[in-house]
Amino acid sequence: MPRVVDHQERKTMIANAACMVIARDGLDAVTLANVGREADCTTGTITHYFHDKEEVLTAALDHAIETMNARMVRRLKKNPEDVLGFLCETLPLGRRGREETKVWYCFWSRAMHDNHLAKSQRSMHLRWRTRVRDLLLGMQTRGVIVLKHDIEDEAEALCAMINGLGLRATLDPGEWPAVRQVRLLEDYLSRLQTA
Repeated sequence: MPRVVDHQERKTMIANAACMVIARDGLDAVTLANVGREADCTTGTITHYFHDKEEVLTAALDHAIETMNARMVRRLKKNPEDVLGFLCETLPLGRRGREETKVWYCFWSRAMHDNHLAKSQRSMHLRWRTRVRDLLLGMQTRGVIVLKHDIEDEAEALCAMINGLGLRATLDPGEWPAVRQVRLLEDYLSRLQTA
């Protein structure tokens, strides 16, 4: 009896393998052959699911986004008021987070010269900023913080702070251990708190 293959699972496995190659070697080094080696499958298997390398790269970016979003959603379901925990899910606090962050930054760099990818990145950022804004509004409603500036500006500033932490920690992990990243994020949030 032929083995039943879960096609979505196979596509996810390939996308995850592409993320690992990007994190390890960079975006320009990705080939179908090295993604196949990472996924323990042939290039023929990859082309059965994806038309070309660009589709694999798009799937890798989507996979990185979905993986991070799933963790954030789980964190909020566990405790809707755990803003710090939610935001920490976006930081490179461990090996997995560093790999995801490398993937993000590789695509950000590419988006500077790729209009289609730039548009996609802007759309993703808008969704992220909206989620951060909603968290800040929730904190304000509960009386945890007092916003002194426009809510959109506050959300954008917090997103920029997290992006900066992620970049520094990815480029210099020895100087930016998890404890330092979390402490600086906590300090930032505490500045918004009521006296």
